[in-house]
Amino acid sequence: MARFVIRLDDICPTMDHEKFARARASFEAAGVRPLIGVVPDNRDPDLVIDTPDPDFWKMVRALDKAGWGVSQHGYQHRIHTGDRGLLGISPRSEFAGRPFEVQRDDLEQGKKIMADQGIVAEIFMAPFHSYDRATLAALKSLGFTTVTDGYGLYPWRDGGLTFVPQLFESSANIGVGVYTMCLHTNNMTTEEIDALGRFVKSNAARIIGFDQASDRVWPAALIWPLGKSLKLALTAKRKLRPN
Repeated sequence: MARFVIRLDDICPTMDHEKFARARASFEAAGVRPLIGVVPDNRDPDLVIDTPDPDFWKMVRALDKAGWGVSQHGYQHRIHTGDRGLLGISPRSEFAGRPFEVQRDDLEQGKKIMADQGIVAEIFMAPFHSYDRATLAALKSLGFTTVTDGYGLYPWRDGGLTFVPQLFESSANIGVGVYTMCLHTNNMTTEEIDALGRFVKSNAARIIGFDQASDRVWPAALIWPLGKSLKLALTAKRKLRPN
């Protein structure tokens, strides 16, 4: 049976607070614990939607205490290169294509901001789904343990890191595996958030926390061939998608 993890990107003090609160209420009513991707020091103007919430970090700590997953979503969510990274998804990146030392310094700065706010960052969520091998080496050197991204039906370990795959934004699946639904509440309509709430209520038994997902590790030797096939299929589909 397919299991789902819900991942919420672009969580920062200037996000759309009303939409996030609406989604949060649905998750809490269903007893579902999503993974949130927190931008430590947002400098992306596209993520400045509301005025800064003075209680933002208090909220993050409360969600962390309640068992929600909290990941470090990059550092400043800025576009530094046009490198698609290892996944080949988006031609923009905060990390891929930059020197190891530069990447490590940015990641360390973000990790320190979160630590100063009482959050231990061990999960990494790359802005724009773009990272390279230097990013992974920097993450490992800083004590990160898990990456939310990649092609596969089950989590796997590689180079000292655990990868929990993320294939679709929706509940699409083939009936088996662990699927991370990647959502951006800032960009969702009220109707879409309400539909998500209905899905969560109806499928709560199939939705697991990120901590549970990262424990379901399969041998990398089994994941890699499947992951390569999934990457080829999804890349081809994206190329056919109209701009």
